[in-house]
Amino acid sequence: MKKNNTGYQDNACSSQNSTAEKAHKRVLLFVPQGFEDLEVATFTDIIGWTRVLKEVKSVDLVITAFRRNVRSKHNLIINAHMLFDDVKAEGYDALIIPGGFNDSGYEEVYDERVLDLIKEIHANGGIITAMCVGSLPVAKAGILKDKEATTYSLSRRHDNLQTLRDYGAITTGDRIVVSDRIITNRGPDTSIDVAFRLVEMLNGEEDMKRIKKAMMFE
Repeated sequence: MKKNNTGYQDNACSSQNSTAEKAHKRVLLFVPQGFEDLEVATFTDIIGWTRVLKEVKSVDLVITAFRRNVRSKHNLIINAHMLFDDVKAEGYDALIIPGGFNDSGYEEVYDERVLDLIKEIHANGGIITAMCVGSLPVAKAGILKDKEATTYSLSRRHDNLQTLRDYGAITTGDRIVVSDRIITNRGPDTSIDVAFRLVEMLNGEEDMKRIKKAMMFE
C-alpha cells in the first residue's frame, strides 16, 4: 500500500495497519447514555492513529456500555464493542470516562459496577481519564481523595468543584490535571490535549509527537 512522505497510509481512516509485531496497550472507553460527543470521538480518532502509523506502538481501544447502542446528548449513536458485564478489568492499561448530561441518561455512570471498575483498573496500575464531569464518578469511587483534580465548573444546577471537594479532592483552576495516573480536565475544550496526553502516558513522548505530526497538529 502506498505511503506518503510522513509515513502514514493514504487511506488512514481504514486503520488496517498490521501491528502483530508491536506490544499492544489496551484502553477501555465506557460510554454512558447522554455522553458528550466530542469527549468520545476525540479518543477514537487520536488513539486510532496508533494503528495507522507503522512506526508507532499500536493501542487497542475497546468501547463498552450497558447496552449495545448508546445515544449521546446530541443524538450520535455509538455501537459498543463489548457489553459492560463482559469486561475484565485486568485486561486494560487505561479507562476513559467521558462527560455527559444528566437529563439524557448520564446518571448511569454512577452505577456501582462502574465505580468498582474505576477502582480496580487504577489499583492494577492503569490510567484513569475522566473527562469534564466524568471526574465526579471517579471521585465517588474514592480514588481522588487528597489528590489534585478539576471538573466542569459552569453548570447552572450543580457546584461540581464542591462535589469534588466533598469527596476529598483538592480542586484547581487548571485546564488539565494529572495526579497519580488520574487525568481530569475542565470540559470538551481540552479533549484533544487530553487524548494526546493519554497516548504519551501509554506509549511515550516520541509516539505522541509522531501522531501529532501525522495529524498536522505540528
